[in-house]
Amino acid sequence: MQSKPVEELTEEQKQQLLEALTLSYHELKQQLDSIHERGAPVTLDQQAVGRVSRIDAIQQQQMAQANELQLKRQLLRIEKILQSTDDYGFCLECDEPIGFARLKIHPTAPYCIKCQSNKERG
Repeated sequence: MQSKPVEELTEEQKQQLLEALTLSYHELKQQLDSIHERGAPVTLDQQAVGRVSRIDAIQQQQMAQANELQLKRQLLRIEKILQSTDDYGFCLECDEPIGFARLKIHPTAPYCIKCQSNKERG
C-alpha cells in the first residue's frame, strides 16, 4: 500500500512550530540555569555526614550533570533550527518534507518517518 506524500509546511504551520520552539528554548534555558545551580561540586564535612549521605549527594550531583548535558544538547538543536529556518521541515537524509503532524509532536525531528525508521533498523 502506497502512503500519500507528505506536504511541505505552510508558512502558518512553520511559524507556529518556530514559536513553540522559541518558547521551549526559553523554558529549557531556565531549567538549565536551575540545574546548573544544583550541580555545584559536593563538599561535605567528612566528620558530620555519613558515608551513605555522601554517596547519595554525589549520585544526585551526577544525575544533575547528566540532565544538564541533555538540556544543553536540546538547546543546541533548537538554536540551530532557529538560526537557519529556511530548511526547517525537511529531512536531513532525503530532503523530503517531514510533515506538520510529526513536527508538532517532535519539533526538532531531523528526519522524516521513513528515514528515521531506516536509521533505527540500522
